[in-house]
Amino acid sequence: MTLGTDRAEILRRFEALLDSVLTGEDPPGGIDADILESVLNNSSDPARGSDEYALWAAMTSLTQEIKLQGRAFQELNHTLTAQTEKIADDLRAVYTERERALRRETERRCRRDILAALIDLRDRLARGRESARVREEEIAAAERAGWLPRWLPRMLRRTFSRQPAREAAALGALIRGYELGIERLDQTLDEFNAREIRCRGESFDPRRMNAIDSEESATADPGTVLEVYRSGYEWDGEVFRPAQVKVSRAPGVASAGSALRISALRISNEVSEKQ
Repeated sequence: MTLGTDRAEILRRFEALLDSVLTGEDPPGGIDADILESVLNNSSDPARGSDEYALWAAMTSLTQEIKLQGRAFQELNHTLTAQTEKIADDLRAVYTERERALRRETERRCRRDILAALIDLRDRLARGRESARVREEEIAAAERAGWLPRWLPRMLRRTFSRQPAREAAALGALIRGYELGIERLDQTLDEFNAREIRCRGESFDPRRMNAIDSEESATADPGTVLEVYRSGYEWDGEVFRPAQVKVSRAPGVASAGSALRISALRISNEVSEKQ
């Protein structure tokens, strides 16, 4: 027996052993079906026989397939990683935007509440100033129309005239304090970007004004604002509070129905103010 024959016999026996061991098992995963079929056909072809070249070709094909599978897996991994990062970035952007919107809405509500309190405080100061002015005018009118001090003795005249003078001085100081407070509130409202709605002498605007009273006028055009009962304000280009005004109407135009509507509107506004 020659060396070549012994070598061929060893390879044949090794293949027979492999065939007996691998009988009934599934083909290895990851190997292309065409490559596996080619290897099986070559190994079963008696003309080609079994040699090291067939095994080397099969191992080379398997190695290339493994490399291709590895590259595909790497590309898939990169794709999934990029998509995951993109989804995470989108979620963070959405969460950040929602947080900003919530912060803006909360800040707007707080500013709205503060603005309402400032406007209410200004209304109270304005009413106090008007009351003080009315009282000051009453004192001045009483001094002009009074006849009793002229008939009193000089000592009593000084005593009698001293009290109205003190009251007038106190009222003047009170009015000045009201004006300073209102001036400071106007500056604060201006910082809040709140503007008072101009009404007196303007045409009635139903979007910014509420007509709670009307009066016949032969000098003013119908629908002209004659008096402002409560000032209105705009905030950031929107009507924050409509003004309550009295408008003019042509003589003889008002009917009983319109008068009833005006009275009902006035009562409704008074109820809302008390609430």
